[in-house]
Amino acid sequence: MNRILKTSKYILLIVLAASSGVAVAQRDTTLTQEVEVVKAYKPTISDANKISGMPRIEDAEHEKPSFNYSIFSQPIYNTFSVNTLKAATFESSEEEDSGLGLVRAGVGNYNKPYAELFFNNQRTKNTLFGLHGKHLSSHGKLNLEGGDRVDAPFSDNQAEMFLKHMYRSSVLSVNLGFKHNGFNYYGYPVVPIPEQLKQDDQELNYLGSRQTFTKGSFNIGLENATVGNNDFKFDFDFLYHYFGTKTGQREHFGEFMTKMRKPLDKGTGFLEAGISYTQATEISDQYMTTFGRNQITPGKNSQTWITLKPSYFIGGDIANVQLGANAWIVSNSSSDMMLRVAPNIRANLVPAEEIIRIFAGIDGNLTQNNYSKIAYENPFVDPEHLVKNTFERIRFFGGFDGKFSRRTNFKLSVDYSIIKDQPLYYLFRHGNFSETDLATSVVDNDFDILYDNLDRLKFNLEIFHAAFNKMNLLLSANYYVYKMETMDEAWNMPDWDAKFSLAYQVSDQLSLSSDLFFTGQRKALIMGIPGDDKRPLANNELPPDETLQMESYNLSTVFDLNFNANYKISNQFSVFAQLNNFGFQKYQRWLGYPVQSFNVLGGISYAF
Repeated sequence: MNRILKTSKYILLIVLAASSGVAVAQRDTTLTQEVEVVKAYKPTISDANKISGMPRIEDAEHEKPSFNYSIFSQPIYNTFSVNTLKAATFESSEEEDSGLGLVRAGVGNYNKPYAELFFNNQRTKNTLFGLHGKHLSSHGKLNLEGGDRVDAPFSDNQAEMFLKHMYRSSVLSVNLGFKHNGFNYYGYPVVPIPEQLKQDDQELNYLGSRQTFTKGSFNIGLENATVGNNDFKFDFDFLYHYFGTKTGQREHFGEFMTKMRKPLDKGTGFLEAGISYTQATEISDQYMTTFGRNQITPGKNSQTWITLKPSYFIGGDIANVQLGANAWIVSNSSSDMMLRVAPNIRANLVPAEEIIRIFAGIDGNLTQNNYSKIAYENPFVDPEHLVKNTFERIRFFGGFDGKFSRRTNFKLSVDYSIIKDQPLYYLFRHGNFSETDLATSVVDNDFDILYDNLDRLKFNLEIFHAAFNKMNLLLSANYYVYKMETMDEAWNMPDWDAKFSLAYQVSDQLSLSSDLFFTGQRKALIMGIPGDDKRPLANNELPPDETLQMESYNLSTVFDLNFNANYKISNQFSVFAQLNNFGFQKYQRWLGYPVQSFNVLGGISYAF
């Protein structure tokens, strides 16, 4: 508790000092412009995770490369969004008229075909209907760090349908989605692939094996979009998805959530409540790090979550506060039922309306590490994984956001979290080996998971600038400091990351954009025990240091540079080109798994 109080005091001092500096700088600003990019401040519960009120720039031709720790983009564009910034989004939209749709087709190096269809029917007054389909694949080869050249194919197939119907004061949304993605376990770390892994039908690890992820989803939601701040409001959202793999794992997930708002006395009461259920089969019957690979018994895991997040909001335009709590009751077939509670306190102060807002608060979160979440986060994880849920016991946050000028928004924040059971990925080495002779050992090329508790300090900066309709600029950067309880390093977690996006409309026909993704150096782990294939039970039961072998490897800083261009030939036809990773960096997102170097995708679009 003393540590928490000291940390809280430290963070509040930083926030107050920084906010004072910005307030002084703001008073000296003499810029006067005409284009407003931020709506007037409204007394609603603040979202401390983003700059509020940013515009959304629609542009249907430019497909922003992204990486959500999943197979969908790691080998495709070789880029990853280290921090999903909700403040502004650069998408595509070459067509000013409201046509029915767009068809795109192209090819690229690494034997990469591409096709995509958008269909959008806005002919009815109250109903919006749309379809989207996509195929992108590659059949290229990659060079591993040890010198081997391996097949690294992938495929990304998507289909989705959405329907929105506007009632008098509500919007009903229905979404159907399907994804089918395939890839190879093509990686091997550091050294040349051992000869025993090059044998046909070897079963020592997954090298060269094919994996596929299939996901079907259904979502229906109702939102009361036009009710006033003093009216009762009720929204709900239902989601179901099915997830399956080529290796036999299956997951069913269902969630029903409601959000209610009701004026109470001098303030407003809020309640977010819901229930979810997930079941996964053909997975480990114990949490990972419990048994060796040859001792795992495939089984089933199910979880039922009940979520309650009540809060009370009071205040006005200048100052307001939200007081509440977050609570979760979790019934898990692999562990005892548990109750987790975290505070939910937020405060906002607006000393200069539409210029600066100061915010601070305390909260916490429980993250459900269900099967599909971990599979998409690291597709090369052991397919039979079962992963503990992560509990952010408490988070202190604070900062300020506002405007440097009428066209430039900013956000600067800091938060400090105390986290329990953070999953960390590592590769396991087994066989007869020593520090000087690793020739007879084999490293798994699918990742295992261990856990550690940690404290994380995070600094965040976001800037968005809109220059009329010609140029838009977005910058997001984070810096992290980790304090681990057991491990020497926060394995695979970067010490900083950043994203820079720029969109420029050169003329009515030509538009350009660029996305730059940066990730700081990370540490990767290979861990093993000479002899038997045994995984440690838990961190506090690790074997003695003289027995346990822990090898740390540096993953280099990532500079992933991407450039996009679209030229409109006519109202119907246009051509596009995407240059991805044109820094020619063959970085590894996961140890042993390099991404494609410089790659090009170009083609033609037809609007109808």
